[in-house]
Amino acid sequence: MMRPAFILATFSLFLFGSCEKCKRCSYTYTETVIIQGVNGEEEQVTEKTGVLEGPEGDLFNEECIKKDESFTIEQWYQGKADTTMLDNFDFICEDV
Repeated sequence: MMRPAFILATFSLFLFGSCEKCKRCSYTYTETVIIQGVNGEEEQVTEKTGVLEGPEGDLFNEECIKKDESFTIEQWYQGKADTTMLDNFDFICEDV
């Protein structure tokens, strides 16, 4: 009788102990170019979106961690926002 309860408890510990949570991030910014047109100068505004490269050179758009760990992806994107020369660089991170 004790054996099934032990197996169930062990399985539950493994299942809930290895839970992961994930976060996905991306950035946006706008690029404005002045174009000389027939009627004078015109602004051409383009919104750019993308993901950063991670510490190992691969795309760093999603990070999954175990329940007791901390995310690093938000700090990575905030570091880029703090050091970029772009005035309108913005990033968003959301739980997935």
